[in-house]
Amino acid sequence: MAFPRKLRAMRILPRFLLLLLGVVLTGCSVARVTVPPPTGDEVTLLVPGYRGSFLVTEGSEPERAWLTVGQALSRGERTLALPFPGQRPGPAYGPLRPDGPLTQLSALFVSVDAYRSFMEFGRDRLPGFVPFSYDWRRDVRESAGALCARIEQLVAEGGGRRKVNIVAHSMGGLVTMHCLLHGGARAGEHPWAGAEHVKRVVIIGTPFTGGPGIFDDLLVGTETMRNRALLAPEALFTFASAFQLLPTRGDFFVDAEDKPVALDAFDPAVWRAQGWGVFADPTLREDEAYRAQLVRMLEARRELHEALAPRPELPPASFETLVVVGTGRPTVNGMRMVDGRLDLEHPPRADGDGAVLAARALPVLPMAYRRLDSSAEHVALMSDREVLQAVERFLRGEAVGTAHQP
Repeated sequence: MAFPRKLRAMRILPRFLLLLLGVVLTGCSVARVTVPPPTGDEVTLLVPGYRGSFLVTEGSEPERAWLTVGQALSRGERTLALPFPGQRPGPAYGPLRPDGPLTQLSALFVSVDAYRSFMEFGRDRLPGFVPFSYDWRRDVRESAGALCARIEQLVAEGGGRRKVNIVAHSMGGLVTMHCLLHGGARAGEHPWAGAEHVKRVVIIGTPFTGGPGIFDDLLVGTETMRNRALLAPEALFTFASAFQLLPTRGDFFVDAEDKPVALDAFDPAVWRAQGWGVFADPTLREDEAYRAQLVRMLEARRELHEALAPRPELPPASFETLVVVGTGRPTVNGMRMVDGRLDLEHPPRADGDGAVLAARALPVLPMAYRRLDSSAEHVALMSDREVLQAVERFLRGEAVGTAHQP
């Protein structure tokens, strides 16, 4: 999940106005949606995407680390970095836990509806709606294990009879597919180990084969309005998930004329030689702790893509699937190298939802699914009226979109 550029552009507002807004808006502009416990023999889980869950500190009086308007309106000091051996000390939040899907963030005349509309819709219109959240910084496989555990818990609470629907957005689709395919604690028992109780699955705007759009975030960080600290390059360098959102292949570089450039984004030596990300600091290029951390992150990316790679021998899935694909918006399709340097301002683009390429938003596993295209932007897919209506109809068992066979 990515915030629209119009929200990021608020950093140009005068400093005094931003400070005033911080006083007025902090603590009252992030909505909460109350959802009652599920009842009945059918439940519907919402699985949000990257940056799509609130994160709070542990303890009796938790502090929200992601995300408040106060954070977004300040330059910030602390990062969301995860620890790793040999890491340089820096201002961080420490251990965090998920605290529900990110709902809505409003500041001045701009409002981003992440999952508030969908949660209200799910509560009112979908059977047994249950919001799921996870620490989106961590390895997708770890989050998939947590999802599988939640499914098993919900089934057990329903006396073992419950059927589960899943609606997954963005990276949440990768979390969902890994859970369904490999299971949680029962990983490796059999194909579709986590799908025993799953009835229907809706996957919305998921980069099944990754995408190059996350690459510049890894290099320069992700600015959240005025805040450059929360998701600085030093923080993203510790997120296995950010690396796992990269494409399945590392040859996504082109020159000024869109001709391929021989550069491998998954070669640690290239990262150091190019000074990418944290390696812009020359003192870290030979730091063994940081070199080892890069290898771990790139290995996590490779292992996830291998776990979700096409498997011709895979039996058909027992659940029905609807895939929602965003189209009609220019979306980053690679990285441009000009005179040996990255040009992050003019990347090549292709069709997509503004964050996920349409060509990468389709399953690669041999499975039947129905496809529905939408012109909504990546985040707005979760509040678009036509998408919501299609989700409701599909979960009722109606035919939605066009059928695709493996």
